[in-house]
Amino acid sequence: VAIFSGFPGQPNMSIMKFPNKASKLPGLATSLKNAGYRTRFTYGGDANFTNTRAYMFSCGFEELTDETSMSLSGHRSKWGYADDIVLDYAADKIIERISQDDSPVFDAILTLSSHEPFEVPYKRLDNPMLNSFAFTDAQIGRFVEKLRNSPAWENLLIILLPDHSTPHPVSIGNNSPERHHIPMHWLGGAIKENMTVTEYMSQTDIAATLLGQLGLSHKEFIFSKDVSNAGSSKFAYWAFNNGFGLIDVNGVTIFDYTTGKELRREGDPESTRLNHGKAILQKTFIEIRKL
Repeated sequence: VAIFSGFPGQPNMSIMKFPNKASKLPGLATSLKNAGYRTRFTYGGDANFTNTRAYMFSCGFEELTDETSMSLSGHRSKWGYADDIVLDYAADKIIERISQDDSPVFDAILTLSSHEPFEVPYKRLDNPMLNSFAFTDAQIGRFVEKLRNSPAWENLLIILLPDHSTPHPVSIGNNSPERHHIPMHWLGGAIKENMTVTEYMSQTDIAATLLGQLGLSHKEFIFSKDVSNAGSSKFAYWAFNNGFGLIDVNGVTIFDYTTGKELRREGDPESTRLNHGKAILQKTFIEIRKL
């Protein structure tokens, strides 16, 4: 929901479990479909899990492929097909689509092998969890190379990012900003120049940033900011069970709303981060009630 609707996570609920509300959120795929893109979502497991299927269709994906509509050979875990065969399948479909005509395409793929019970057809590291991460990483590398060596690469943009961080290393507290820090990579033939972007942003900012690069409106994504816009505020907000965190160039604030106290405050003592985070949290639930 954060990636495709630019909508913040909630501390004690998941809006995905309320289809009547989630279906009214804006959708990145809808914006791109309205701009002429063909849209598809691919997942090697059961897309009915946590109402994913209903949400993906409501936010603009015209086609959804999951384990019920695939007939692939290879390793399966309890969650579905392993990432190697799903990413091969997805790459072939992208290349096939782009070779058919000049219509732009938007494909989203959700991996699953880097998830407990961490059973993968791969042996590189002794730790099962880290080994499964290495497996998914290797398959993403193969996926990128397959596309790099195809006619699809020239105008292709690939965005790689996780939906959340991991419990590794275990020495990091669940409420710490380090636990919620994730990477994002943009690559492909459509990239004009190499650069590292160090601005603070969240998954909620993907929609406005991508649509902004394409010259498309993103005004309906009210929580999303275009980080390429020099005038946008640079911060990252995240929610966890019974609280939230907010980090910006001046420091970090983590708040527990059960106790009504800050769990962590670093940086500028005069910062308005606490009120900023409270405002986002309040606005999130105001918008949920309006849906």
